[in-house]
Amino acid sequence: MLLAPTSGREGRAMTSHSIPKLLAPVVALLLALTACASGDDSADAAGGTTTIRFGFNWVHDIEWASWYLAEKNGYFDQHDLDVTLVPGGENTPAVSQLIAAGKVDIGVSSDELQIINANKQGGDFVVIGAMYQRSPYGLTWLTSSGITKPADLAGKKIGGLQGEQPRLDAVFTANGLTPKYTFVPMSYDPQPLVKGDVDAITSYSTNQTISLGLQGVKTKAITFSDFGLPSYGDLIFASRKYLTAHKQAVSGFLAALRQGVDANVKDPSSGVKALVDGYGKDAKIDEKYAAAANPAYIALLDSDYTKTHGRLAIDPAFMADKVFKGYRAAGEKDLPDVGKFVDMSYLDAAS
Repeated sequence: MLLAPTSGREGRAMTSHSIPKLLAPVVALLLALTACASGDDSADAAGGTTTIRFGFNWVHDIEWASWYLAEKNGYFDQHDLDVTLVPGGENTPAVSQLIAAGKVDIGVSSDELQIINANKQGGDFVVIGAMYQRSPYGLTWLTSSGITKPADLAGKKIGGLQGEQPRLDAVFTANGLTPKYTFVPMSYDPQPLVKGDVDAITSYSTNQTISLGLQGVKTKAITFSDFGLPSYGDLIFASRKYLTAHKQAVSGFLAALRQGVDANVKDPSSGVKALVDGYGKDAKIDEKYAAAANPAYIALLDSDYTKTHGRLAIDPAFMADKVFKGYRAAGEKDLPDVGKFVDMSYLDAAS
């Protein structure tokens, strides 16, 4: 099932300072409602069809190919699920707020920190899987720049969304370097890089560098994970109360999604077709971009951990050690015990 956009993209580069102080009480109230937003568990108990509204944090895009194929190929149906995929938009609420308000049941977050901060605001969200073992977020520069490693960024102009400085500082410190660069605030538009106004930009290895490549601009993209600041990408989460009330349906959802992932890996063109001819048809998606970006997303799906635990799995020890180490290097404090907001039991039960 497909809905018109009703939710918005979470700040892909969100930090703990992203929520304006004046809005904090409102956000806290919305998130506190997660304690009540559990949904009806009668379908689970009776063994009937369960309706799930899944919220994306951005518009229809090839990033969601596995979800599209899970629905298009009938995998959700096989697990007695009626799933509605709810796309995001430019200026609409974060998925955590939509869950708190009862607009969607399960959703996706760009990284761990967004969920951690939402819980600090009064939410009780639990991560049940991650689509990508590495976030595609990182840095892009022109191949002609001569940049090949973190040390080459010293003294350079780096463009990015306001608030990115702590993460950029962490790139230097994680590699034994003193942060020394000029930060240039900018949007996601990569044109300042093309024009030479900056030497590098914060970006997605699955987006800007591919779009520029299709325009004939040669760039190099490196994820923050490659620079010593690992994080998972597109984490799947819901309120604890919803998960408790819908254990069987949630595990079925994850099982179906895994089938969608496998289908996209086996035939990437099927994911592109599902987007271009179906879910993104009204948006007139650029098929060349989708065809080029899908393999880039697929390259982020697997790790040594998924070889033994299956796709979508999160390694709690890796998150507690490596991922949180990077967040601390970026100035984050009071990070929770991983076991308090990550629960792989739903994925373990997926079949």
